[in-house]
Amino acid sequence: MPVKRASMESKSPARKDDNSFNGTRKLVRPHLPPVERRRDPVHMDDPLTHARIGDAHSTPESSHAEAFYFQKQMQQQTEMTVVMEDGEQLHGIIQWYDKHTVKMLAGRNRVLVYKAAIKYLYKTSDDHPGPSVMK
Repeated sequence: MPVKRASMESKSPARKDDNSFNGTRKLVRPHLPPVERRRDPVHMDDPLTHARIGDAHSTPESSHAEAFYFQKQMQQQTEMTVVMEDGEQLHGIIQWYDKHTVKMLAGRNRVLVYKAAIKYLYKTSDDHPGPSVMK
C-alpha cells in the first residue's frame, strides 16, 4: 500500500529569501600591509638564495643560480663537502633539495641538512692542500 508523503510546499505564494544562494560566491580577503602578510619572518630568509622579497606589487628577484648549481651537482653525482656553522663537515652526494633543506647521501647514510645550518659547501675534488690565502 503506497504511503503518502507530506508536502513541504507551503500554501503561501513563493517569496525569495534574502539569504538564498544564487550560485556565485566571492572570496573576500582583507587588504593587509606587506609586514602583516608575512607568516614567519624569522624563516623567510634563505641563506643560500639571493632572492629579495620586496613589497606586495613587485616580484622576488632571483638569478636561480642556487637551483642551477644544485641540479648540476645532482645530475653529475658530484661528491660535495658541506661545512656546517659549528665547523662539522659532511662529505656526500646531493640527492635532493628544496627551499630550506638539502638531502645528502653520506656513505650509506641519508642526511637531511637545513640550509640555515650550512656555512658553505664545495666540491670535494676542489679540496687540495695548498697555501692558504686567509690567515
